[in-house]
Amino acid sequence: MSVPALASPFAPELDLAAFHAGQEAVIHQMYVDHGATLLRQAGRYTGDAEAEAIVHDVFVELLRNGELRRRFTGGLMSAWLRQITRLKSLEYLRRHGRTAPPEIVEEPSSLEGTLEARDVLTRFVRQFVPANQHQFFRLRFLERRTQVEVAQQLGIPRSTLEGWESRLTEKLRTFVLETGSW
Repeated sequence: MSVPALASPFAPELDLAAFHAGQEAVIHQMYVDHGATLLRQAGRYTGDAEAEAIVHDVFVELLRNGELRRRFTGGLMSAWLRQITRLKSLEYLRRHGRTAPPEIVEEPSSLEGTLEARDVLTRFVRQFVPANQHQFFRLRFLERRTQVEVAQQLGIPRSTLEGWESRLTEKLRTFVLETGSW
């Protein structure tokens, strides 16, 4: 039975049962979809040379560790993977007697602000982002990919994405500032 993993309207579909079962094709697709973002995340902590090994370690762990896979029960897969990558990066630094660069601010211990932000973002996407732009929104704004990367991945002209981005940015600004949603 295939269960959509994410209730969020801007997240791609994931066969959660196949992911929990550790199907290599599903995990490989996750690597293709999220590898570059995770490489940047790890590189912030360790540098580029070590980042690649950390990202590979994340996916090897996903392949081998069913308990870890089952911990993902829904939400934003990219955020979950970034958290695992952050923890693996910190673990790497500790093992090698290094500390995180000072410009990296640790996440707050309270998730209240994060949950409120997720709620506001989810409401915005449901109300204002057309269904055909959900994947663009996720890639461009949540995963912070460049317009060129997004255009390439979606097979859509960059000029089209520029228009979408401009309109969505204005809608988001209005939503947050004028409606007091934040």
